[in-house]
Amino acid sequence: MNAIPSNAGDVLVVDDFPDTLALYEALLGEDGHRVRSARGGAEALVLVEEREPEVVLLDVSMPGMDGYEVLRRLRARRGGGPAVLMLTAARRDPNAIETGLRAGADAYMTKPIEGRELVARVRGALEAHRLRRTVETQRRDHIAMLVHDLRHPLGSLGLIAEVLEEDLSPEERRSTVVMIRTLCADMARLVDGVLAASRLEAGVFNVEPRPVNARVVLEPSIAALSPVAARRRIALAFEGDLDTRMMADAAKLRQAIDNLVANALKFTPRGGRVRVEVKAESGSVVFDVSDSGPGVPVAERASIFDRYGQGRTGRAAGGAGLGLAIAKAIAEAHRGTLTVGDGALGGASFRLSVPAGA
Repeated sequence: MNAIPSNAGDVLVVDDFPDTLALYEALLGEDGHRVRSARGGAEALVLVEEREPEVVLLDVSMPGMDGYEVLRRLRARRGGGPAVLMLTAARRDPNAIETGLRAGADAYMTKPIEGRELVARVRGALEAHRLRRTVETQRRDHIAMLVHDLRHPLGSLGLIAEVLEEDLSPEERRSTVVMIRTLCADMARLVDGVLAASRLEAGVFNVEPRPVNARVVLEPSIAALSPVAARRRIALAFEGDLDTRMMADAAKLRQAIDNLVANALKFTPRGGRVRVEVKAESGSVVFDVSDSGPGVPVAERASIFDRYGQGRTGRAAGGAGLGLAIAKAIAEAHRGTLTVGDGALGGASFRLSVPAGA
């Protein structure tokens, strides 16, 4: 007995010709799909009401309620109806194709449909639908994580506001101001990450490299994240030459370095170490952010940079899953690279390279 393929789906075939229904059922059933059939539009709507399929193969020319009317009714259902609606017709009419696509069809096939094409089209439609569903689930999870991450600094600011109502010594007031600025910076990084991710998805993310030195990128980054390191009792150190020249978009590159350092601080235990190093290597400038945290399992190194992706164990687990993806996108936009490996401090080492400058 053959195992049902993992890409098998729930398919509804709608056609008024019994021979066509029998052929489609045989081909798709043999490919492992669960297939139901309807000989008219009204019957199809009843079956969809009983259990909504993933894919509908819908003939255009049927007596009574034609395929276009069925299509319109299905798309009017809550959530837009079945995931994929594929129209079939006896001839290729451009006007009919346009009418179908405007009504919400995802594809249009002309009869007679060769068996291998039918199976391949249904498989492809299912894979695309499930990929979209996975991405949408990851986005929802990311939004939930982002809201959770924003609640912490907002809650802390509320507590600080209560403290400010009391009489504070000059030293306490200065310390409170530092905390407020740090929390605001944390929220700004989260918002910047969301904006960068939106630009990546829209395909409008770009960089404008200019000759700059490492000082322009690293000094603001270290200054912004030092209070975070101090609060977590983590030793944040820098090594290298701040005058190292490179071709980079300073603002975008700083965002990438901020993400890498923030990631290192997040997963390094109290009393640990994080080191940021810059050096010139074979026509490139390399930023190495290493830490004494748990590291990244070898099995997860290929996927840790995936957008909205999160690992299952170690430092790859948790978080919104955007920071490293954005850092990698920024590196590649500079025609550089971002890789992860074992670091000299016992944890992970993230190495970001950009072209060297004059």
